[in-house]
Amino acid sequence: MYIASEMIKNQVYSILIENWDEEVTGVFVAEGREWILLYDNQNDFILEGFRFIHKSKLDVVLREEDELFKEKIFAKKYPSFFVDKTYNLDDSQALLNQIMIEKKLLHFDTDNEEEIIVGLIEQVLPEKFKIKSLTSEAIWSDTCYCSFSELSTIAIDNDYLKSLNLVVEGR
Repeated sequence: MYIASEMIKNQVYSILIENWDEEVTGVFVAEGREWILLYDNQNDFILEGFRFIHKSKLDVVLREEDELFKEKIFAKKYPSFFVDKTYNLDDSQALLNQIMIEKKLLHFDTDNEEEIIVGLIEQVLPEKFKIKSLTSEAIWSDTCYCSFSELSTIAIDNDYLKSLNLVVEGR
């Protein structure tokens, strides 16, 4: 279980999720009661999109040599980090409602780090949400309900999602 430690804005952290082999790395933006928000560092020295980390699924927050080295590089590549939007990180229902209203394509991870679901939120209820899923070929697929408690991370505004969205909007 995650033990709160003070995370500092614009510093790089790697977060281990319960039952995952890989960590999630990014630049810390903000923290609320239920969620942590990072500028996502999916690979190499590239920041793109945002990653919301469900605090109930956190195992360990790391800030070691790798994170300090990435921070030096990010400081040179991205001299200023600016988030022009605030997200409600205190409440899952409010956060998902905000993403739904903005019609943001998202992908989320569950307890199985190998499985991601891409889609668009259609409805948010008190403990679950309805999502229209999108295949990796940008074809709309099944609609399903997911419980908030299943969520480990949520990603928005990354290149993968923007690329799929270009295909969807082009139809």
